[in-house]
Amino acid sequence: MTEPVQDNPYGVNVPGSKTSLPWLPPSVLDDHPLVPWVEDSHAGQWVDVDHALDQVKQFEQCLKRLPEMILPKVDTGHLVVVTGPVGMGKTTLIHRCVHLAHQHLKRFEEYFARVSQQAPPPAPGQPEVIRPPHPYVAMTGGYDNRANGISTDARGQFASTQDINAALRDKIVDELSGYLPEKTLQRVRGEQDVHEAFKALSRLLAQQDALLLVLVPHMDWRDDMGSVRTDFLRSCLKHARSRIVLFVEVCHQNPDTAHEVVEEIWPDSALTHLKLGSLTSEDTVKFSQSARGDHPDPDAPVTSGAWLTSDVRQLRKRYFSIAEEQRRTGGEVIVTAADLGAPTLDMTAMARNPSAGAPVPRQSAPPPGS
Repeated sequence: MTEPVQDNPYGVNVPGSKTSLPWLPPSVLDDHPLVPWVEDSHAGQWVDVDHALDQVKQFEQCLKRLPEMILPKVDTGHLVVVTGPVGMGKTTLIHRCVHLAHQHLKRFEEYFARVSQQAPPPAPGQPEVIRPPHPYVAMTGGYDNRANGISTDARGQFASTQDINAALRDKIVDELSGYLPEKTLQRVRGEQDVHEAFKALSRLLAQQDALLLVLVPHMDWRDDMGSVRTDFLRSCLKHARSRIVLFVEVCHQNPDTAHEVVEEIWPDSALTHLKLGSLTSEDTVKFSQSARGDHPDPDAPVTSGAWLTSDVRQLRKRYFSIAEEQRRTGGEVIVTAADLGAPTLDMTAMARNPSAGAPVPRQSAPPPGS
């Protein structure tokens, strides 16, 4: 009897690729952001490399402000800026924060259901208990958080901050189409002043008892001093009205430069800065432990320091490649430190696998009551 071919433990299921046919495996890639709020299997593949867990805990502090974000008289949402080097998991960190927000709201919903069953209705003139909002997610750059169609104009030139904000508004309306009243959404789209458009969107979310999580992709800003980026972040902070949370991705190889871009609008109670860094020597083991469970590989950290100048994207691609070759030759799928070796410079690794950007069905939380 032929031994079954082992799965590649380092492959990532493409969200929305599962079918109802049990014999048809889902599409698997060597590189794709982890989107646990859509794809359950992604939750167990997240790894605390480059101290990402500390950033997750920092975001959890934002969730404590959720009741304040939905109070009508406060009119303040939140801006989460995620900075770090290329390939270090900024998009995955954002998706994990979205996942945590969904979990938090679910617990809030369960708590509200228990309390509302036991408590008497409020007396006339007394305020009602704040209901947990229903979450909607607007991925303006898709799962990969790319800025295609947002940061460039019709001539292919880098767009102005005003045009970028208008493109974001239109992308958000497109994402919400089918979930919120179309006539009201078109009024949001038609508002010439983008800042006023976000005010109108905030009012619509309040009417629908909803919370909007907007994913804003990294853009290849064409200024070395960072002033345009800072102006854009300042505009995003204005967009963060009541019931609106924006996640903005900013890529920087130098952590000090990343801080300089943010510090001009810091401190602000409506702003959280999450920072990712570089790999440590233990991160290779952490990565493998996450994928292999109780069978950690490689058997020792890569102490040469060669991987410390690389990123988690290259690490995943390398693990996947080694395991895939072992699968094809019928051997045991086990990656050791010797197999891992030193990384080689691969310019294609600086960008995501083109196939990862293939269109997939839009995913969002179901409408209330479904």
